[in-house]
Amino acid sequence: MAFTNARDLTSILQLNDLALTESNHAEVVKKIMDTAAELCRADGCLFYNVNDEKFLSLTYLTNKSLKITRRGSDNLVYAPTIFLPEQKNRPQKSIAETCFFTRSVINSDNIYANKDFDNRFFSDFDDSNNYATISVLSFPIFTRRGYIVGIAQFINPRDENGRTMTFSADIQKNTVSACNLIGLLLENKQLNEAYGQLLESFIEVLARAIDAKSPYTGAHCQRVPVIARLLATAAVQEDSGPLRDFEMNSNDWYTLHIASWLHDCGKVTTPEYIVDKATKLETIYNRIHEIRNRFEILRRDAHICYLKKRLANIDSAENLQAEFVSKVQQLEKDYDFIAQCNIGDKKMTERDNAELERISRIPFTRYFSRMKGLSWAERDHITNPEIYDNPAEETLLQNREDHLFDQYNRGELYNLEVPQGTINKEEREKINEHIVVTIDMLKALPFPKELSKVVEYAGAHHERIDGKGYPNGLTGDQMSVPSKIMAIADIFEALTANDRPYKEPKKLSQVLSIMREMKNNGHIDPDLYRVFISGKVYLAYAEQYISPDQIDEINPDDYL
Repeated sequence: MAFTNARDLTSILQLNDLALTESNHAEVVKKIMDTAAELCRADGCLFYNVNDEKFLSLTYLTNKSLKITRRGSDNLVYAPTIFLPEQKNRPQKSIAETCFFTRSVINSDNIYANKDFDNRFFSDFDDSNNYATISVLSFPIFTRRGYIVGIAQFINPRDENGRTMTFSADIQKNTVSACNLIGLLLENKQLNEAYGQLLESFIEVLARAIDAKSPYTGAHCQRVPVIARLLATAAVQEDSGPLRDFEMNSNDWYTLHIASWLHDCGKVTTPEYIVDKATKLETIYNRIHEIRNRFEILRRDAHICYLKKRLANIDSAENLQAEFVSKVQQLEKDYDFIAQCNIGDKKMTERDNAELERISRIPFTRYFSRMKGLSWAERDHITNPEIYDNPAEETLLQNREDHLFDQYNRGELYNLEVPQGTINKEEREKINEHIVVTIDMLKALPFPKELSKVVEYAGAHHERIDGKGYPNGLTGDQMSVPSKIMAIADIFEALTANDRPYKEPKKLSQVLSIMREMKNNGHIDPDLYRVFISGKVYLAYAEQYISPDQIDEINPDDYL
């Protein structure tokens, strides 16, 4: 591109620097249009934005001699947005519309002499401002992929004496070349926005897929970001205490947003029956029914034994009846105890375990083969199939070798003896593994530098400030404030959730009492907990996302 003088070249270089450093794209477009107008000595210029090659809207207009400048929505009053597909078959179009549809440059030395154009915009402008639009240079602005992102127009070039002249071929070439920078700028803007939207959509799709995997945690990944944002906002607003200097810039907020959405992405590898394990004997289904059937067999055996003794007249009917009733009552008592142990709310004691051991040794006779109807994988776990193939006497509760599958132990007695909750040691390790998988998954994503802390924030939501958390055993001094925010957000959502099969919904007062204990025993950060309570973050979330019957009267001072 040839420029008329060094000043013109300097102007173009300045535009290039501005396009690289200025984040306000509308301001850069204005500067480019103004500079191009200087290069071609135009008295005025207009820029139409083309959105998705469907909508044409005037976003910038300036005129030197009239001293008029209109930007953005100010132009809608004079030039409403045009839906281009509706204009395609109209016989007469405006110059800007014609440029779009023909994808060509229009250089007219007298626009009113050309009856092919709809010049109502210029005629209305001229009448309103006592102006005369004569020469117009109009051309589409393309991206590198050939999409039109704008239409640039320049009006009435002036010579040294202020007289209107025409746009020469050289001026046209130079002006188009200068404005091509707008195409690069808007293309980069669109790409950044598109990639940002793609990233956001990918994050939400992944989070929703994790939630959809379990009908009982269907909103966890969507609600943790809400709590994290509320708590971070309250922390930033602190003007005294340990958090008075805590600040977050735009990158920090976006990083926390992404991290909170993706904090559980590793759960895609955690089996649903573990995530949703509502009882101790649950795998794909609740195996309490198998044990209940064994009790049914024992009761039937007791009845058969009673009837045999009656037929043989071994004892009086009254004594035999009493013996039968006593056996049935004991079976019912034993089954009730096992059923209670199967629920995670019961905290097991040594006495409870001893009772389970006693019940587990009650014998019954199995007549049908355990080896039929098994998959090859199940058969491979049995070293002595002949033991399971033939009828045998078995115990009421069992820990068999075929209960050991991969890293899991599905032994009935083993699971019923879980001290508290429903998850056994191996299942707990598998659940904890999700955070390691989360970290590995996020490390594999090429986050830009400004989002480099996504892995740190998301990967620390199970850490404790006393160093007893996982996976890295970080202490409070080793954790950033956003990481500690993530930990509190994850805990609060889980405690307030009313859709978990392994626990009944808790009142807000119960949740805050639990969190107060967590603060006291070194689980969560005490400074953030204080902000959580004093700033009523818990209430702002509860009023929108938990059941009204869970919200009871709270005196914040009771929980500080």
